[in-house]
Amino acid sequence: MAMRVELVKEAETEADVRYRFQAEGGAVRHLVLDKGTETIAPVDGVRDGVFRGAASALARSWVGSGVAPERLVHQS
Repeated sequence: MAMRVELVKEAETEADVRYRFQAEGGAVRHLVLDKGTETIAPVDGVRDGVFRGAASALARSWVGSGVAPERLVHQS
């Protein structure tokens, strides 16, 4: 089954970046990228396929550029 997840940056500090993410037709959720440890965690603690898709897209972008993008889309 195909999945499309959209991430939108909501806030950024020197320490972290907060994103809103959502699969098509799914609930709005949030994740946080910790810049210091380069880890990504879901605010709700649920590490399901939607979170993993969002986190992997963000991780690839962050590691590749060191910049937190304003918006990302992950499709699988």
